Amino acid sequence: GNLAEGDWNKKLGEYVKKMTNASKSIPTNSNGAGLVALMSIYREMFERKNVLIQSNTMYGVKAMVPAAGCSIKGFIKCNIKSLMPSLLQVKESIEKIDRNDRKNLIILLSHIGGIINPDIYEISQLCKDEDIILLEDCAHSFGSTLNGKHSGLFGNAGVYSFYATKSIPAGEGGVVITKDEEIGDMISDF
Repeated sequence: GNLAEGDWNKKLGEYVKKMTNASKSIPTNSNGAGLVALMSIYREMFERKNVLIQSNTMYGVKAMVPAAGCSIKGFIKCNIKSLMPSLLQVKESIEKIDRNDRKNLIILLSHIGGIINPDIYEISQLCKDEDIILLEDCAHSFGSTLNGKHSGLFGNAGVYSFYATKSIPAGEGGVVITKDEEIGDMISDF
């Protein structure tokens, strides 16, 4: 309890919560574990099982979807300038999904190279309007803000990484952040 699920984790969670202004901040053993936990919860508790991911992401992100018991329904093309999907590319990918499958949809977007997706405000609003869960893979963007808002807080939840190649290289670990108290509590329990 001193290292795992103990005081150090609690202090890290409190620090990240205060830094980002998240409602909940839950340390995990990795970014991947946090994303798998989120998708598993949305699948099990909210019947969200269909996932769209962006084409420019790590293979591990693709592997996390079936690990969470979900299905990849397609890949979102990425803008060559930002290496991330534009609002139009997200819309086009959603339109390719059968109407019945859209009811259970999760979009998993990755912020690349410490830069928050330039269209994230519009993508977030589109997801709200279409009742789509938006999860942010923030492995590269710990500390990144857009108009004063931290990555991970534009959608339903986001997950940071502290892997050796990330902005805070601790070797391993991650943090789930969310403004959704219910999801935050479920992640803590998970």
